[in-house]
Amino acid sequence: MVSSWPIIIVTGANGGVGFGICQRLLYQLSQSTPSDLLLGPHGESVDFDFPCEGLTLIMACRSKKRAQAARDQLFSLLDTFILNLRKQPGYDGHADAFRKNVQIDIHELDLGMLKSVGEFTRTVSAKYPYVSHLICNAGVAPFERIVWSRALKQFAVDPLGAVTTPMFYTQTFGEISMDGYGWVWQCNLFGHYTLARDLQHLLESPKYPHDARVIWTSSLKALRTYESDDWQLKLTQDPYGASKYQTELIATHLDRVALREQSVSHKKVVRHFISHPGVCHTNIDLNLIFPVLHYLKWLVFHLARLLGSLNHPISYEKGAVAAVWLSLASLSSISSVFRSQPNPPSAPQPTKSNGNQNGVSKMSPEEHPPLKFGSQCDRFGKPIVGIQRIENWNSDEAERLVSLCDGLYQDAKAAEARGPISETASERM
Repeated sequence: MVSSWPIIIVTGANGGVGFGICQRLLYQLSQSTPSDLLLGPHGESVDFDFPCEGLTLIMACRSKKRAQAARDQLFSLLDTFILNLRKQPGYDGHADAFRKNVQIDIHELDLGMLKSVGEFTRTVSAKYPYVSHLICNAGVAPFERIVWSRALKQFAVDPLGAVTTPMFYTQTFGEISMDGYGWVWQCNLFGHYTLARDLQHLLESPKYPHDARVIWTSSLKALRTYESDDWQLKLTQDPYGASKYQTELIATHLDRVALREQSVSHKKVVRHFISHPGVCHTNIDLNLIFPVLHYLKWLVFHLARLLGSLNHPISYEKGAVAAVWLSLASLSSISSVFRSQPNPPSAPQPTKSNGNQNGVSKMSPEEHPPLKFGSQCDRFGKPIVGIQRIENWNSDEAERLVSLCDGLYQDAKAAEARGPISETASERM
């Protein structure tokens, strides 16, 4: 394996948006210049930093059987895509060379069990020299039922909102993981936090010459619905939305810390970005509604997009465009997106005296507005990458959550180092 090939981990890769991310990565890297680089927020081509003569794609999944079927499907889709590339005028042969160097590996991972996370990271550390990208896609959405009275009211008052950010699902809450944490919180946030910390040495490895990236998955429904002392989301009735809100805070804080460190040391760092898939037609509601309504929902999503909604990619592959763009675009191009955003009210306004000559912000990284990148489509189904401000941003809460997560992480590592406590005969009696 050539040392500069990307080694990309995708959690929850065997289905849904995770599968779409894998599919889109393979399609893009099989092209000499990935076409997704044209789909960024500014609508112009951006730089492509790293070579793509090959790829190691690690599918991190709970079910090895389902992952194996997904891997076979990915290879089949890639071969069909390359066959079509060969038919294009001026084909340069890159896709065939790339195909020979594609390696798709499967490793089991259950984010709801720290033991599984530890086993996964030990396996990865032993087998691979570095990790270039960690795409944190897996998670759980504990939707329990639909409150039809709420649904009818939202459809009457805000029909577009009803099919974009529905407010009529109830969720199960109060579930505790085997490790004693809030189950949804661990699956959606802390499992990935632990994974990123465990893989830090591979992400920082000099064997990969570029800054590594962690892509965290959020949602259009990210909301703060928890009290400060319920940060593991055991009591909130919206653990899904709250876990996505916390994800946005933590990822933004970690990226700002990395940029501050880089400004001092000028060394390689691990960047952290946030993507969301928009509205995709998933099977998450199959147990909540009649099958005919499930297919009617697909039609309604297309109608919403036709009427101008940008937030309905609908398909998994199109829902993956933001995560893939963040994976492939040069860091300078991504940074320019942050710099192009209006300054927060509390930030110093750009002037010639602070180094700005053409309206381009010269703020330090921690002063730039916190953003997430969303998968979007125009009314004709063309995918694009959109940007949104993080709602209810709170830097103090972000720092607090990172500190709390790090404390739990250190405690878990200390307990792991001690090993299981053996019992004496008298203790067992």
